[in-house]
Formats: sequence, C-alpha cells, structure tokens
Amino acid sequence: MRSKAEGDRPAETTITGRSTLHDGFESVEQFRIRHTDPDGSQSDEETRELLMAGHVVGVIAHDPSADKIVLIRQYRLAAHLQTGKGDLVELVAGGVENGETPEEAARRELKEEAGLDAKSLKPLFQVMSSPGITDEMAHFFHAEVDASALSDRAGAEEENEATFPFALPTDEAIALAESGECQNAFLVLAMARFRREASD
Repeated sequence: MRSKAEGDRPAETTITGRSTLHDGFESVEQFRIRHTDPDGSQSDEETRELLMAGHVVGVIAHDPSADKIVLIRQYRLAAHLQTGKGDLVELVAGGVENGETPEEAARRELKEEAGLDAKSLKPLFQVMSSPGITDEMAHFFHAEVDASALSDRAGAEEENEATFPFALPTDEAIALAESGECQNAFLVLAMARFRREASD
C-alpha cells in the first residue's frame, strides 16, 4: 500500500485504433486502447469515446478599486436539460483558438463576453474538467479590469453567442458561488481558489 502522496503519473498506453464519430463544433473520437494499470497488469483492449475539446480558458475578472467581480449570464442547453435552469451564471470563458496562447485567448474572451480589457493578467492554475469524457484542459487566469466599462450585452456574433455581463461585490460573488445555486463548475472552482488566495 502506498503511503506517500503522489500526483498524476504517466501510464503506458497503446492506441490500437482511432476513428472520428462526429466532426462538428467539437469532434467526438473513438479510441481502441490497451494500458498498464497501477499494479503493473496489462488491460484488455478497451473502447473509449472522447469529446476532443482541447484547451479552454476561464477568467476571474476583478476590479480591485471597486472590489467587484465581473460574471456573465449565458444560456446553456445542457443545464436546461439537466436541472431546468438554462440561464447560467458563469465566469468569462471560452476555447483557445488555433495559433493562440491561453493568455491571448483569455484577453480575447474577456473582450468578447464582457466588453472589457485586461489591465493585467495572472495565470492561476489549470485542470482537466472531466477527463473521463473529454480531453479539455482549462487554464484559469486572474484579470484586473475596470468594471465601470462593462457592456450590458456582449458575445461573439459570428458564433451566435449572447452574454449578459454584471458585476458583484467580491464577497457577494464568492457567497453566490458557494451557495449551491450555481452549477457551473468553472465558477465554483475558480471562486473557491480566489477566496483562498485573497485570504493568504
């Protein structure tokens, strides 16, 4: 039995087959694999389907002068189907486009979804959002902004995207994320991290 805390480790993996099941806004690919388990044993051939989402960003947009956090509201079909509440409170977030760095994507998404420019941008952490079903890697940033320049409505028109930005006092934004009333994982995770860093 292992007693030492260890992080993620490489796992010997052989991909024996790969095919595209769907190629739309995101692609879904099917893999046939064999891999070595932690005890050293070799798995049988397994079939796995993955949503290939790549790299995305989440931005905690904070106005230090007003001590406010900028959030957005955006319609999400998955939330409507799962909880009946499709009008989600979220962080500014989105995908990293080809040729972009995560930092560049964070600045672009902040402008697109909230109408704001980042005065400064600090990397916070990165996580895989749900590695059982997707390869998505999320990069989180802390952006310093001027919340008084907030747009009433924003979003990338070419993507048929509509976002509705708003600003809350920081303590209210943290309380909202911790209340159980918001189901967006990026929001809950990032605000918990922000609260911890603010208290250090």
